[in-house]
Amino acid sequence: MPDLTEFKKFKPLQAPLELEDFKVLYGANYFSGGPVVRFRVNLGVYDEVFTNEIQGFYNKLKTLVPSLYEHHCSVGKPGGFLLRIKRGTLLGHVMEHLAIELQTMAGMDVGFGKTRMTQKQGVYNVVFRYFDEIAGIYAGKASLHILNSILTNQVCNVNEFVDHLIIIREKRLLGFSTQAIVDEADMRGIPSFRLNKYNLVQLGMGKYRKIIRATITGNTSLIGVETTDDKFRTTQILGEAGVPVPKRIITEEYVNAKQFFNELNKPVVVKPATGYQGKGISVDIKDESLLQRAFLHAAEFDAEVVVQEYIPGKSYRLLVVNNQCVAAVELVPPEIIGNGTSSVQELINMLNSEPGREYGDKGKSSIIEVDEEVLYQLEINGLDLNSVLPENKKVVLRNSGNLRLGGISVDVTDEVAAINRYMAERISRILNLDVAGIDILSDDISIPVTENNAVVVEVNAAPDLKMHISPVKGEPRLVQKNFVDMLFPEGEECKIPVMSVTGSFGKRDTALLLDGFLNEMGYDVGRVSRDGVFISGRQIVNQPSAKADVMRMIMHDPTVDCAVFETTVESILSAGLGYNFADIGIVLNLDKNKKDYFEYDHVFDLDDIAYAKSVVAEEVYEDGYSILNADDPLISEMSERLYSNPAWFSLNAKNEILKAHMESNGYAAYIDSGRIFVFKGTERLSDLNIQEIPYLKTGNIVQRKQVVLASLLALIIRGAEIEKLKKYICLFNPGN
Repeated sequence: MPDLTEFKKFKPLQAPLELEDFKVLYGANYFSGGPVVRFRVNLGVYDEVFTNEIQGFYNKLKTLVPSLYEHHCSVGKPGGFLLRIKRGTLLGHVMEHLAIELQTMAGMDVGFGKTRMTQKQGVYNVVFRYFDEIAGIYAGKASLHILNSILTNQVCNVNEFVDHLIIIREKRLLGFSTQAIVDEADMRGIPSFRLNKYNLVQLGMGKYRKIIRATITGNTSLIGVETTDDKFRTTQILGEAGVPVPKRIITEEYVNAKQFFNELNKPVVVKPATGYQGKGISVDIKDESLLQRAFLHAAEFDAEVVVQEYIPGKSYRLLVVNNQCVAAVELVPPEIIGNGTSSVQELINMLNSEPGREYGDKGKSSIIEVDEEVLYQLEINGLDLNSVLPENKKVVLRNSGNLRLGGISVDVTDEVAAINRYMAERISRILNLDVAGIDILSDDISIPVTENNAVVVEVNAAPDLKMHISPVKGEPRLVQKNFVDMLFPEGEECKIPVMSVTGSFGKRDTALLLDGFLNEMGYDVGRVSRDGVFISGRQIVNQPSAKADVMRMIMHDPTVDCAVFETTVESILSAGLGYNFADIGIVLNLDKNKKDYFEYDHVFDLDDIAYAKSVVAEEVYEDGYSILNADDPLISEMSERLYSNPAWFSLNAKNEILKAHMESNGYAAYIDSGRIFVFKGTERLSDLNIQEIPYLKTGNIVQRKQVVLASLLALIIRGAEIEKLKKYICLFNPGN
């Protein structure tokens, strides 16, 4: 598989449309509630030139990318976007849809994009979703290249771009099993975080986190994994425990293999002592000449070679999760059947053209790639790729039913004999594995292994779930549910409370107040702010840290059971939020005179700043609370975009928003006659004399009152003991 370096370095045609820069936004941001790539594109001479004014553009684009027909756009039906092009739209809009479609054609249906003006004439922000950032960046560059090719009448190979994106998909996206587990966790509201470019994933947050790598969990026994990696030792342990296993030896010397073969006087299997995906395995070896070739082939993968008796039968995989047998399949290796006229290569091509077969392992089944293993299997059968098979002659291309290598699975869960289920569950306990794939050779899995000479040949500590979730035949078994049930039994916590505060003034003090009181309540709080990073009151990073990646660091920390984030509008505009959702989102205020805001080219006015800040209010769980300043019209408008419960504070007891909200039994905090009140509907929850709070006697009194009101609401909503909270606020001193 090609290296990704060439795709990362790809440079599109840079005229007449020019790429000025691009940026990956990893969290909710000004443009979207999810991660996006933003391309800053200069349309140059094509600024304000509509597609219906560009001769031949519609037909050329439709010919190059006919699948754009499926894009509805604002028309709301298939063909809608092409109709927009025919009637006239700007090229930035076309680039957006192209970037989405290229990813969709490569099996990454991202389905979101938008195009927005910047402060510079003719320059636009083209924004679209991605599954993988490298794929998103490449799709954006490729879409620009396609447009420039059309505009300059140059040849462009769209299929090549799609093929490259498929390669990126296969190398970068989570494997099928891991993605299925993550999807199941997401459906249950369990947060997930990818920890590396492979399949290392965190489920849950903070102290509730669970780490998995594909189907290996943090509880999986290292000794169990190491044992199963040694095929000979595994069968030795199982044999000693009374499990039926084939007769076998392990050796580095061919002479020993030959002696065992002659003494056994029956066909054998030869395989490397360690390995995976069926590599280096030869089966049904009946004579010494083939034995020597098979031995040398296995030795290419491991100096130690296992030679074991060949047991004819079907290959079955039983999946055990949490010591329960939850699914079973028959694994069928890829095979071709001759027709008397087609070559081996042609028969492989026919097999690969079957519906559902795709390059890589992300589809329903995989194509058969002709590699050294396939060539070896052909060779020992006296064949090559040009050989023509007689009619009905069957040739097995691999000695493994591994789905990634072109095998298929057939569900047999309901056919497994009860004693066979018990044996699989017992094996998982013997090897101390929480998840295990038990490989059995048997004529019929519905017959007890004690009655039909069946044997256990291998145990996998990181079994693939795809064969069960997506069998080619039979009922799909949603075993990812069993996996997540094991990690997070019903009722077990998976998330820590997250409080996020934004505003032009008072963010730091609010974060300090929340952090300080929550620590007194017994929480191990992780706080991210301009002062640095703190855990349980201890500073662990001594520099301004209100950035997305640092927020993620807190959520990955197993010592943290509550998070408080000071969230700046700058971080929202430049990188997006560092968390997915909060339990409490606070918007304190909005400075109408801060010029720094307008350094961002997509920020035109205060409405845009308010829109950016509203991300903190919008990205709150449905059962959480967005705490808003009722005195600022730009902030109060945010309530129209909330998915969560609003809570309001005001310096004016007569504020109409506040009054209406209290009449609806909502949370509200306000100041009246020198006292601070917190209400839930008509129920008064707290009453504080301002004169008893030293914090409100110095500094900017208005801003500090907003800090206290918002903090009181947040902590009371989260169940704070009122009297303790009142005492804490009366002693609160944020320092400099």
